[in-house]
Amino acid sequence: MKQLLIASALTMSLISTGALAEEISDSVGSPGDPSQVSRTVEITMVENRFKPSEINVKQGETIKFVLKNNGKKKHEMMIGTPEEIDKHGKMMKKFPDREHPDEPNMITVNPGETGELVWHFTEAGTVSFACPLPGHFKGMNFPGMKGTITVEAK
Repeated sequence: MKQLLIASALTMSLISTGALAEEISDSVGSPGDPSQVSRTVEITMVENRFKPSEINVKQGETIKFVLKNNGKKKHEMMIGTPEEIDKHGKMMKKFPDREHPDEPNMITVNPGETGELVWHFTEAGTVSFACPLPGHFKGMNFPGMKGTITVEAK
């Protein structure tokens, strides 16, 4: 029993300090410098969808996403590959109250609030985004709160 308590405490400590934070694929870009923002994209979050859910940017752009939660529940936006988002969604099922203060590719926005996420798109291609909270997201191959960002080559 004592070992179980120690293991549980260690796991919670790692989660709260961000030691279990996933690595971000280079293909989706990197955290953006707020002083280098190219433009702002506004996204409305409501139950089970983002508006818009399809966004176009240019390679090299730094975008400030302004996320307004008009829903009745807390929502998140995570930028990543479909595999990264699926993996994070599974982790969120196990730890639904986990916060992400040290993960620059995601933001949590409470009902009625607005948040900002600045992201630099380094590679041309398609980048995914989703709300990985349980019940909001059922995987990249199922309906749910998700979208795509098309990054046009320079």
